[in-house]
Amino acid sequence: MWFDKLATIPSALRDVVVRPNSLVSRIVLWQVAGSALLILGVCVTLYVGLVSQSAWVDDQTLEKRFMTVSALLASEAEREYWLAHEVSEDMAGPRRVLVRVVDDQGAVIAETPDMAEIAPAGVFPVLAPNGGEIYATIVGPENSHFRVCVERAPYASGGEMREALVQIAMDTTLDQVVLGRFQRLVVLVALFTLLLATVIGVYWVTRLLAPLTRIAHDIGEIDRSTLGRRVVTEGLPEELGHLAVQFNGLMDRLSSAIAGLRHYADNVAHELRTPLNKMVLGLEVALQRPRSAEYYEEVLSQVADECSQLNTLVDRLLFLARASSDQAAIMRQAVNIQAELEGVRQYFEASATEAGIRLALEPGGALMISADRTLLQRAVGNLVANAIAHTPSGGEVVLAARRDEVSAHIVVRDTGGGISTEDQVHIFDRFYRADKTRGAPAGRIGLGLPIAKSIVGLHGGGISVESEVGKGTTMTVSLPLVQAKA
Repeated sequence: MWFDKLATIPSALRDVVVRPNSLVSRIVLWQVAGSALLILGVCVTLYVGLVSQSAWVDDQTLEKRFMTVSALLASEAEREYWLAHEVSEDMAGPRRVLVRVVDDQGAVIAETPDMAEIAPAGVFPVLAPNGGEIYATIVGPENSHFRVCVERAPYASGGEMREALVQIAMDTTLDQVVLGRFQRLVVLVALFTLLLATVIGVYWVTRLLAPLTRIAHDIGEIDRSTLGRRVVTEGLPEELGHLAVQFNGLMDRLSSAIAGLRHYADNVAHELRTPLNKMVLGLEVALQRPRSAEYYEEVLSQVADECSQLNTLVDRLLFLARASSDQAAIMRQAVNIQAELEGVRQYFEASATEAGIRLALEPGGALMISADRTLLQRAVGNLVANAIAHTPSGGEVVLAARRDEVSAHIVVRDTGGGISTEDQVHIFDRFYRADKTRGAPAGRIGLGLPIAKSIVGLHGGGISVESEVGKGTTMTVSLPLVQAKA
């Protein structure tokens, strides 16, 4: 299995080159850049550390030689006997040491043979008059590299103590060869490490993004006929698992919306078909044989009534469509809620009395808000009409207005049969009727509550429902308490 995975590395590397804008390419390129910087930093650190450590070791040898020469210069007797031997002791070999001693008059006191040709005095750093010792690296005439030490030392001459300049050079040409080989080795190791990091990066990034590829494939398989299919979340990393869960939730909401649209389209077709069938049937019967003028007048009156219902239905559907897309305009003005509720009560008083229902308004003071007066009347009227329709004879419907610190509340309370908990979730759905065993009463097609909710929503408010089966229902409209100027 692992061999099959490794076999995919060449194609993944090819994709990195061919598709530079892909996520894999970008991640791999950033990983390679980071690896390159890390490898470069490590290699430079190792190289600089090796050079500085080698220089430190050489400086210890030079300092030891300087101490020996300085001790000989301080004793005139020992200088005459041992100094020539000391400057010529290590003049051969790959790491030869060259010594030159110059007095304060510029005369050479002692010098390693051939030092003037190998490391002339001019290539040594110049010591400042009051400066201390100098350790440095110089290049000789024959491209020879030396680690040098330049320092002053007292010396005895004729019973007097004078000052001499000591120049010591150690041949480090062999060190340069070693450093050159180390450089080449480091470059090779760095290139190999970078290549290995690239291959490993491509392999792991491809594996890490494989679930994302799987998600994209699963999403691509979803079409109109497979809306119920979902992205498999098992085995996904935490982040991608969260993405898949959110996508599945989106698909659930989309499926629910599509189902709602289908149900809505079926209801609209049904509501349109009923008056159309009545008109077609009436006209067909009227045209089967000659009729009297009174009969034709009655048929045309029925057709006019059905056309009026169709017009009302279309008007309500258009209003709901505009409200849902925030295209319905509201004309705000100062509205006295208590006065508007009194107007609604008077408008429905006759129909409530006819149904044997008491319609009352609880007393209250003036409560001014900013709202569209016509739309607010329509919303409250729909709630009152719905309450009257579901309240049996002998019951009552009560209107009330109250306020709190942030909202104004319009309450429509009835003593009808109540609404079950299951139906309360859907009562604001279009064309929804809790009692599905009976046809809708004339003019009631299940759009009153949705229209009321849309109107309240346009004003930035909401509707809450409290109901218990057999005890009645309370609808509460809450509107932002924005005081209007009279």
